[in-house]
Amino acid sequence: MTDYLEDIEDLIINDLEDLCLMGRNFTHIRFESCNLSDLRFDGILDSCVFKDCNLSLTSFQDAKLQGVKYETSKLVGVDFTRCNALGFGIDFSGCLLRSCNFNFMELKKTRFKDCEIIETDFIGSNLSESNFTGSSFSSVSFNNTNLSKAKFNGAHGYAINPLNNNIKNASFSLPDAVALLECMGIKLV
Repeated sequence: MTDYLEDIEDLIINDLEDLCLMGRNFTHIRFESCNLSDLRFDGILDSCVFKDCNLSLTSFQDAKLQGVKYETSKLVGVDFTRCNALGFGIDFSGCLLRSCNFNFMELKKTRFKDCEIIETDFIGSNLSESNFTGSSFSSVSFNNTNLSKAKFNGAHGYAINPLNNNIKNASFSLPDAVALLECMGIKLV
């Protein structure tokens, strides 16, 4: 078991200079306008918020993310599959998610509201009851994904094949819902 340095609680952090992130637990921390690119978190992030942060290529290997919120932040190349699955809980609002990996993850009721999601994979994941309202998609992979009761209202650009994904009771908006038919070779005229 890892010996953790002093834990950090109940702060707003906007300057990471001289702050060691490795081996630390963070509880109720608000990271604002921080450049966290190429950094590694390996402790516990509990009820933390990342607002207007750059998390490009940030590593969360073995980290426990519990109730973590990302607001208007940039996440590029983040592999969430390397996180500790115990108590895993995340939320995205107004974020850019590019080349992120969520394959085979338990993401039930996860919010991806008003996000730009590009070249990101959700293969084999449970996204039932998740909220993608207002999000835009480009080159996103959904395959063998549970999207039952998911909300795609106002979302656009998704390519979801209803034949190899569970979309039972999911909600979609027109005209973008027509894309569900295109995957089956159906054309509306």
